[in-house]
Amino acid sequence: MKYILYPIFLLFILTNSESKTRIEIFDSESGEPISYARFVILKAMNSKDTLVSQMTNKTGTAVVDCNLPFLISVNHTGYEKFAKTINTEEDCKILLNRKVFVLDEIVTTGQFTPQSSQKSVYKINAISEERIVAQSAFNLRELMMTEMNIRVSQDNILGSSMSINGLSGQNVKIMIDGVPVVGRLNGNIDLSQINLNNARRVEIVEGPMSAIYGTDALGGVVNIITKDVVEDSYFINGNSFYESVGIYNFDGIVGYNFGRNNIIASGGRNFFDGFSEIDTSRFKRWKPKEQYFGDVQLNHFGDNFSIRYQGQYFNEYILNRGMPRAPYRETAFDDHYKTLRLTNTLSMKGEVAKNRFYDIIANYSTFTRTKNTYFKDLVTLNERMTADPADQDTNTFDNWMLRAVYSHDNILKSVSYQAGIDLHLSTAAGRRIDLREREVGDYALFGSLQASVFDNLILQPSVRFIHNTKYEAPVVPSLNIKYDLNSKWSFRGSYAKGFRAPSLQELHFMFVDINHNILGNTDLKAETSDSYILGINYHSTSEMHSFKIESGLFYNNVKDLISLANIEGDLYSYINIGEFHTMGGNIALSYIRENINSRIGFSYTGRQYRSSGLIGSTEVIFTPEVMTNLIYNLPFWDLRLNAFYKFTGRLVGFFAVSDVEYDQFEIGDFHTMDMSLSRDFIDKMITFTLGIRNLFDVTEVDRIGSTGGFHADGSATNPVAWGRTFSASFRFNIK
Repeated sequence: MKYILYPIFLLFILTNSESKTRIEIFDSESGEPISYARFVILKAMNSKDTLVSQMTNKTGTAVVDCNLPFLISVNHTGYEKFAKTINTEEDCKILLNRKVFVLDEIVTTGQFTPQSSQKSVYKINAISEERIVAQSAFNLRELMMTEMNIRVSQDNILGSSMSINGLSGQNVKIMIDGVPVVGRLNGNIDLSQINLNNARRVEIVEGPMSAIYGTDALGGVVNIITKDVVEDSYFINGNSFYESVGIYNFDGIVGYNFGRNNIIASGGRNFFDGFSEIDTSRFKRWKPKEQYFGDVQLNHFGDNFSIRYQGQYFNEYILNRGMPRAPYRETAFDDHYKTLRLTNTLSMKGEVAKNRFYDIIANYSTFTRTKNTYFKDLVTLNERMTADPADQDTNTFDNWMLRAVYSHDNILKSVSYQAGIDLHLSTAAGRRIDLREREVGDYALFGSLQASVFDNLILQPSVRFIHNTKYEAPVVPSLNIKYDLNSKWSFRGSYAKGFRAPSLQELHFMFVDINHNILGNTDLKAETSDSYILGINYHSTSEMHSFKIESGLFYNNVKDLISLANIEGDLYSYINIGEFHTMGGNIALSYIRENINSRIGFSYTGRQYRSSGLIGSTEVIFTPEVMTNLIYNLPFWDLRLNAFYKFTGRLVGFFAVSDVEYDQFEIGDFHTMDMSLSRDFIDKMITFTLGIRNLFDVTEVDRIGSTGGFHADGSATNPVAWGRTFSASFRFNIK
């Protein structure tokens, strides 16, 4: 009997005991074992959900009491997080990839070939997708609000605009994948119309880029780089965002690989319910707004070339409800603004031979803005379009572009060159355009030579020859220098000539409504500028962290600056100012390691006006800025803290009344800060974020004097934001 019981007892022990499994963890590059790496077995099959938390020994091994299969998660300092289901003993040999702590994104704006921003001769600030997502920046306005050296202004009909280093938005070229965004109103692109749902990064170049990108790039360039690669066979991303002021946003993006091709499509809807600080009236200072947008890309990748078609769609509707009319307050006039922007781009780039590259972009963009005024019965809610033709208007702006660039690297030892053509034809049509239709052509040849002198000095002269159909354009040169003092310290210096011809809107556009009375001026002269930039950078990178210090000085002298002036009564028109100077300095410190990504900076920007008709000049008045960005992975609950702060100092400026007379204005200082907590679920497939936006509850700042006459209502404040709000977002990523 006992001979029968012994085998049964042994079988019972074996079937109810857990087997020993040997875990080995190695460095994927060196193959060396990783000592004392902590791992967690999150789910052990057939073991009644046993949870194992253990560390490897000095030789990088550990033995656990778990049956296969099980799910293991490894998190070790200096390495990327690892999670995998272990099905066989072969899977128990785990390779960890080292984290690369870099502060330098690969950039393309103004480059011969893609390279890190640290190696570029230009000062380029590259904002990563991680930062965009952490800030919940669904459009370019939200992202720029906390950027240093950038000041965002708001007009609740014309939208938001930006200035760089004291130079206003008409001198800043905004591009998407190298294609200029069409549709400037009052000289500015509305930043809130530039959605970032499919952005891979945003590149900002401070300083004149007229030699490379032509007119409108006198102050700098903002280039949004969209996603064009599907890393796996497919991916599906979705995002929803809610803000308690009445913002409801939804967007998504899908990508699919098939052979050497891929297709990427994205789209979404943004809705804003409007806001007024005293919300007791149908009139709202921040107008209700609804946007629909979409983007589709078709990419083909050959052996040494790629072809892309990209189509973009944007549709916006703004409702400006009027105040109820006296005496019975039962009727009102409402303005409806509709914007349609369509973009079609065909591009091709590749390598024709070793170190010889080409990049060709052909684009057609159209922008239509329609304004209709309705008389509304507030009792019956019926409405009809007003009979006055001046209340109804449609204007269309078109742009055709062809840009072709050829680059040859290392034609001689350490010498490269780039040459290209940049052709633009712009047209404007509508009742508010004098003669109903106008056009202007801007055709340019440009070239750049880059020479590495010795091992640590790079010289890059550039030149642009322009034929403008309305203005005699000068030759536009620039010179950039980069000198590496050693492996950590580098110096950059540049001189650049700038040129900006007046836009069709500044020449021929008339914009008249209850808040605006702006008239174009056909006698405008083109702007020219001379700009100087000096900068010193320190950059240190190790396996554990990366640290960077950026400091710089700048000086801009703009001649014949185009500015709005109060001609008479409430009528404003564009005029040329004798000279406008901006100058200043800035310093920024960036630090990144395994669980933290941070940046802090300070800038000081001065402005001065001079005119031959003035006795002397206005004084130089400086404006300070302080900014701090922080993305911190908390050591508990897998939470991520995101914080973005900026102090924008008091701005004192001068508004042109004529070409020889100025009025002074002053805009108060203010603080903005956004904070949020994020957590990832299911191996980062799902991200949930809760946040507080505009922590200091800023809505508007005091204004003394006129800032340019955009508003005829005499308001003594400038809008900044809609006060403190709470936000929530949900993102998913399937691939």
